[in-house]
Amino acid sequence: MTVMARAAAGVVAAYVIQQAAHQPFHRGPAGLAALLSGLPDPDLLRGWWRRRQAGGEGHNPHHALWTHTPLFSGIWSLLRARTFHVPVALVLGLALKHLLPNSAGNDDGIRWLWPQRRRPHPLWPRDLHAAGARRLAFHQRDYRQRLFLVLEFSLLLLAMAIVAHVQGSIP
Repeated sequence: MTVMARAAAGVVAAYVIQQAAHQPFHRGPAGLAALLSGLPDPDLLRGWWRRRQAGGEGHNPHHALWTHTPLFSGIWSLLRARTFHVPVALVLGLALKHLLPNSAGNDDGIRWLWPQRRRPHPLWPRDLHAAGARRLAFHQRDYRQRLFLVLEFSLLLLAMAIVAHVQGSIP
């Protein structure tokens, strides 16, 4: 996902959590959620370090850590649901909004069946790293996918609709 789509997903998540907690929508928490959603995942840094140790070869398998598993997302969701006093199903759904694009938006996928299986499973398999596509060449191939564009654009539109609705532009 692009930084803009992650920020939009943060706004959507903040809105949903605030509504579920019966609190009015505030731009401060939404802005903070947008900012935090745009930060790199911790496993991105781990993948970068491992690739650097290997002499810079290969792509960054940044969805290979246990932080991108349904098990971790489930435990993390339970903790957040108890902290914010919102339904667990709601927070699990928000966790899926992170896992699904990460599995559909690249050729690596995530480890859906971890810890039983360590192999990642992409939901929409395609070889974006074919022919040695790395860095800019990889992203140029990635951003030209129709599914990727639909996911990203729909998140942006949803976030803009939420902000417009809250500010009174949309009845």
